Amino acid sequence: MTFKLLGSDVDKLVDVKGLIALIEKALVESPKPPPRTSLEYLGSWFGVMPASGLGYYVVKIVGVYPENPSRGLPLVRGTLLLYDPRSGDLLLEADAGPATGWRTATTTLIALSLMGYSGGALGVIGAGVQARYHLEVIRRTVGYDRLLVYDVIRARAEALAREYDGRVASSLRELLEASDTIVAATTSREPVVLNSYVRGGALVASIGAPRPVRELDPELVRRGRCLLVDTREGVTSESDDWVGAERLVELSEALKGARCEWGDIRVYKSVGYSLLDLAIAVHLYERARSLLGAPSQS
Repeated sequence: MTFKLLGSDVDKLVDVKGLIALIEKALVESPKPPPRTSLEYLGSWFGVMPASGLGYYVVKIVGVYPENPSRGLPLVRGTLLLYDPRSGDLLLEADAGPATGWRTATTTLIALSLMGYSGGALGVIGAGVQARYHLEVIRRTVGYDRLLVYDVIRARAEALAREYDGRVASSLRELLEASDTIVAATTSREPVVLNSYVRGGALVASIGAPRPVRELDPELVRRGRCLLVDTREGVTSESDDWVGAERLVELSEALKGARCEWGDIRVYKSVGYSLLDLAIAVHLYERARSLLGAPSQS
């Protein structure tokens, strides 16, 4: 039986705490996947991302289309496919857009938790789809005391701030100076997390990618010394936001006990990783199977 999930189906099925546990399990126990194949063409990015583990194969076929939002279409579009490795049966076909949103935001929370996140003043730069998933994941788990949102399109920032009980920052400087934790979820080509305005002790998570997106001031990365990343290979090959770091530590390494020697701030950078797609695909399949009463995998 193949479950075919639209975006609304994906959103209804996700249990964030269960997904956290599955992502951590995949990062610690599953084999490292092969490099993804990606292309850049006519201003868009297209990738094929396979992985194995947790008893399954997964393939995500996804594209990032920068012109889509102006057309009323999603920035990220694609399909997530989960297979039984013993029979080749297709078990799940899901909309990769929301699946990517959930797995990215949940992984960011795992990274923030490793860096010591416990609430406080949260600043979110960008008010698009990824920002909303990050706020939803954080609100369902650790939460925050105060929220500031900044976006170059003020109406988007106002809508997101209303939805999540925050307020709109009048400028990037105001947001950066007032936030204990900063999440950058943009398509900016110039750094938006500027070192001179970030307070000591702050946590920073940058998830805008791939190149030419640029979110982190190199001086900020240098100040953090160690950089927590989803994968070393992905961040260094698809982003410039690692420049200035003395050392890169992967999430899987940190979950197994590796330590960062931080400066006076702590920084995380992600570009996407197929083990995360494996985890969300397995999570969705097992939730669908449980809730809809489908037969167990044989």
